[in-house]
Amino acid sequence: MRPYLNFILKCIAVSGIALILLLLLNYRYEQVMEDPYADAHKFDFMDSTYNNIQICNIGSSHGEYAFYYEELAKQDGYECFNFAMASQTYNYDLAILSMYREHFADNSLMFIPVSYFSFNNEVINEAEQESLNAKYYTFLSPGYIPDYSPYVDLVTHRLPVLSAGEDIIKIFPSLSIKALAADNDVPASEEFYEKALNRYQRHMENKEDYFLQERIDNLYDILNFCKNNGITPILITTPYTSYYTDMVSGEFKTEFYNTISTIASATRTPYYDYSEDTRFSAHLEYFADADHLNTEGAVLFMDTIKEEIPEYREFLLNNIPIHNGDPGWQPPY
Repeated sequence: MRPYLNFILKCIAVSGIALILLLLLNYRYEQVMEDPYADAHKFDFMDSTYNNIQICNIGSSHGEYAFYYEELAKQDGYECFNFAMASQTYNYDLAILSMYREHFADNSLMFIPVSYFSFNNEVINEAEQESLNAKYYTFLSPGYIPDYSPYVDLVTHRLPVLSAGEDIIKIFPSLSIKALAADNDVPASEEFYEKALNRYQRHMENKEDYFLQERIDNLYDILNFCKNNGITPILITTPYTSYYTDMVSGEFKTEFYNTISTIASATRTPYYDYSEDTRFSAHLEYFADADHLNTEGAVLFMDTIKEEIPEYREFLLNNIPIHNGDPGWQPPY
């Protein structure tokens, strides 16, 4: 009996030491790695700061970069929140909204970006999909995460060192190799053309179906969510450079706008298209790349839609800012 007991104790000791080493490696890995989920940190402030959201948007990076709430939030006192993140699909938009449904004011307004790839999957393979989905494990409860996987939760959120791969070498600084700085002395037009081509290839090439019924149904579900929660939805396509839009075929655009028109008509939701608005598309100074506005462009875009979208203008006229008269309130984001 005693040899078996010694064996069990040794196994427990070895397992304990291995676990401690794993935790130490994981701690070191998290210290040296760049934060891959930085854009998800805004949700850390949701419970403490955002409990009466009046104006917001969802969406992918197009929404993340186009909607800039500095004036509305810090100056006017409206409670605003940008739910958008890179490559975010409508099913994750819906998951986030469902989890935070109690954080909206009784009457609110939501911009819903519709991009060329909104009805498809922007990711190009399953590994990239898993990598992008990992950030949702940092703030969404498991019950809200589409196709929740305990394994993904473990290797990407709890113990990311388990999915480090070749990046494990970064734990040992002496073995790391610094990349050479890129030559940025490239004409702006050429640079934007290359970016547009890369974005087009990523969004449009090698796709079997540009209009997945699942994504269309997700958008209907989001609009139904708005209806049931006192939220005024506005469908909108944000500005792109002409370099990007010129690469997209007329055939695709026809089906794209027909799809949006059908959804907008069926749900009585207004739709506004700024994708080829020459006030933006012809001015590279308003863009960070081929299809994302920079801060200057976002400020102009917000001023433009305030003037031109009647539902937005009416909302601002008829709704008093939640934090009106509270000069001490400053949103973290």
